[in-house]
Amino acid sequence: MPSSFAVGTAETGPSIVRMMPKRDNEPAMSGQHGFGLIEQIMTLVLLAVLAAMAVPAFHRMLEGHELRVAQTDYIVALQHARNLAVNEQTRVIFCPSQDALTCSGSKSWGNGWLIGLVDSKKKTQMAGPPRYTGRGYRDALTVASNSSRNYVWFGPDGSSVGTEQSFFFCVKDDPQRILSVVISKVGRVRGESLQDTNKFQCPTTN
Repeated sequence: MPSSFAVGTAETGPSIVRMMPKRDNEPAMSGQHGFGLIEQIMTLVLLAVLAAMAVPAFHRMLEGHELRVAQTDYIVALQHARNLAVNEQTRVIFCPSQDALTCSGSKSWGNGWLIGLVDSKKKTQMAGPPRYTGRGYRDALTVASNSSRNYVWFGPDGSSVGTEQSFFFCVKDDPQRILSVVISKVGRVRGESLQDTNKFQCPTTN
């Protein structure tokens, strides 16, 4: 039976408070349980496996993005060089550089490039400071040309002085993924995805 007692004050008067006894069949409050040690270990193992599967794909995606950025850099730079030659009615040189000041004459284009006016006395160099400079890329990314000349000339009419020339972009040890930039004899610049990998062999890290 429930028990009761009266409480109250002089102003409010007495009120009845009933005390209900706890029933025997009433379920007790159970505490909340967290993950056990085994569950936590299994979760960490699963996350490690998923991360190991995702990292190579993510790395390949970043390399693909880097290749496209390098290709776009060269397309824009070569178009700038051609426009400069036409606008100023002079001969313009696009060349590789190691120090961002002078043409290096190197066959490696991955350390940066320059755009400037051709020196009339030494035609593989610029007359005066460069008009535009380009940054280099990390060692794993290769930028190479198919020409024995380590420069590109554009004449006052916008044409490429010499034969058609191409640049190739690849990540070392990944010979199946090669991008290219082609400069036609009339000076037009276009980007391509190289389908025939026999045209250029991507170097290895060894």
